[in-house]
Amino acid sequence: MSNQKKTKVKIMVGSTVYGFEDQISQIVAQLNTLGYEVLNSHYGSIKANPHLSNIDNCLNAVAECDLFLGIIRPYCGTGNIGDKNITFEEIKEAIRLKKPYWFLVHRDVVFARSLFKKIELKSGDEIVIKDNKLFDKRCIEIYEYVIQNHIPVTLRNGNWAQEFYRLDEMMVYINAQFIDRNFIDEVIKQTNSNDGK
Repeated sequence: MSNQKKTKVKIMVGSTVYGFEDQISQIVAQLNTLGYEVLNSHYGSIKANPHLSNIDNCLNAVAECDLFLGIIRPYCGTGNIGDKNITFEEIKEAIRLKKPYWFLVHRDVVFARSLFKKIELKSGDEIVIKDNKLFDKRCIEIYEYVIQNHIPVTLRNGNWAQEFYRLDEMMVYINAQFIDRNFIDEVIKQTNSNDGK
């Protein structure tokens, strides 16, 4: 009988940070309490290779993690390199690598998506938001990517994005997903099996 402790499962909490650092800190603390090793840029637990860009370091963390928790907020943050947004690139990489993933989406993103679908300028011009610190339209693109808006509804799998407004609502979802280690072990086992490992 082995006395070795079970290896901690690594969960990455995506890099959507700016404007809600206090909430990220509480999410990380909760996941630590549940026994996970948390990778997160704000928390400082991502390996920062000085020879790589911020985006490459974050993508390496996605490759390193066992699970991925993405948070889609109205403001994507300042993590933009050229046309790329670090949060969005992390999400795309987690999905591409077939990591088990979960997503939380802020109510304002869901509302804005519905609102923009209903607004049409008489001139036909696109609506431009000048100050993206209030609302960044890219978050709608991220949300639509996560819910697989480009795929017919009957063919979608893994497109759940839990809407939230307050931290306590986020915590309900986080606890429901991650408190049961047997459930998580089964998800990881199924993921590995599907990848032929």
